[in-house]
Amino acid sequence: MNRRQFLIAGGGTVVALAGGTAVADATRADILADTELTRGEGEAITIAKTISRESVEYLESTNTVEENGHTQPFNKWARRECAGIGANEIVPVVDDRLETTVAGVGSGVRYLIFGPVITGDHTVTRNRDGSIGSEPNVTLEQLTSVAPRTITVTVTLAGQQLTTEFPVGVGHSEVSID
Repeated sequence: MNRRQFLIAGGGTVVALAGGTAVADATRADILADTELTRGEGEAITIAKTISRESVEYLESTNTVEENGHTQPFNKWARRECAGIGANEIVPVVDDRLETTVAGVGSGVRYLIFGPVITGDHTVTRNRDGSIGSEPNVTLEQLTSVAPRTITVTVTLAGQQLTTEFPVGVGHSEVSID
């Protein structure tokens, strides 16, 4: 292989990888492949929050954050903070969009192949005999239709800022009480 062929092949590989990564981020094939999650269908939301907890300190000299005696890079801390903020907003957004107080729906963060996914969790609890003990007051379809497709969160700490966009997946589970 001569130099020209090598450069063309290498350039093509880089373009294919970049394009594949862009498509993966846009479609989040990992959510589609997860049999427990369905992508939220509602309008995306954006949240901005300034962090002012006394337990959190930004250390400018090292671009790190110290919280409760633990130090970590600002970007790592901020991404985790963004995920938590986003997860906390799912149920209030669903409440607002359905114009009711939703019961039996939780939220969280799952880590899939392409990164974190904020989840809205539709959970049915069954008694020992298999009968339904409790269930959400909204259907899975209602939850999926109003849960945002994405949540974009911006956190600011001591003038440092990070914005992260998360896809939203809606899941259904049934748990038995023993």
